[in-house]
Amino acid sequence: MDLTKDVFKGWTTLDYVKNIPPIVSALMVSFVAVAFLGDTSLLAVTTLFAIIVGAAPYFLYNYFRVKHVRDMEDQIPNFLRDLVEALKSGMNLSTAIEQATHADYGRLTPEIKKMHYQMTWGVPFDESLLAFAKRVKESDLINRSVRIIIEARKSGGDVAAIMETIASDAAIIKEAEKERKAKTSQQVFIMYLIYFMFIVIVISLTRVLAPIGELSGLTAGGAATLGVTAGGPCAGVTGGATGAVCGFFDALARVFGLGTGIESYYRALFMSMIVVQGIFSGLIAGQIGEDSVFAGVKHSMILTSLGFAIFILAFKLGFA
Repeated sequence: MDLTKDVFKGWTTLDYVKNIPPIVSALMVSFVAVAFLGDTSLLAVTTLFAIIVGAAPYFLYNYFRVKHVRDMEDQIPNFLRDLVEALKSGMNLSTAIEQATHADYGRLTPEIKKMHYQMTWGVPFDESLLAFAKRVKESDLINRSVRIIIEARKSGGDVAAIMETIASDAAIIKEAEKERKAKTSQQVFIMYLIYFMFIVIVISLTRVLAPIGELSGLTAGGAATLGVTAGGPCAGVTGGATGAVCGFFDALARVFGLGTGIESYYRALFMSMIVVQGIFSGLIAGQIGEDSVFAGVKHSMILTSLGFAIFILAFKLGFA
């Protein structure tokens, strides 16, 4: 028990998110590999599921963390302006911080209360400010503002004037970010449009390629002329890396009921392409629109869900 406590001592939420899911994923793959020896289809599907289990918590955590920090950044100008007004009215920093705890700064309010509690316990203002900056180390804006305030206090400058300048600069930066987001929203829309065009193309290819492999009486020579393998790409494949890939698509086809034969192979292949394209298109959209790959997790979830649903619906309606 003591050993367990020592191992996890000092771990943050991020440490658990980064380490526990990959361990669980590795155990899943190892169990299936040992318990179902030789079943490449099951192993392939389990590996895919394990990758999702291992990576999804990390990306989701960072997405919500980035959103949390951005919300705090939005309130920094208001918080600093209120501090400046309090200091100009004759209050000291401790009293000004205490007064700020009664105001509503959204997600920033709990951090202000932590600073106030630390100062009431005798922690100097500079140290409580540095502790706050460490808790939100993802924010360059907050960390830069904290460093400037601390340096101003050390050099004996006018802290109120410095805070007022920082508040003004922070407001300008956040306004510029909003303008940038508004301008890049058109590019994000184009990413969505391209993705849905990709889905239409993939469904069209499914309708073209799948029937070719199912043509009755297709000989090996005729298949070569059409550019496909008689009996399908996985005909005669029993092992190795190619066998694992074929087993993976076969398992996907069985899991989602995509039919049998070569048609199921192409449907599973193209469905996988839609999912992968949705994931990475969403991450790129996040980078373009909000300057953060983690902010693209929401786009990935939307695109992947819609793409998967559209493909399955097209298959059920006989279009794929």
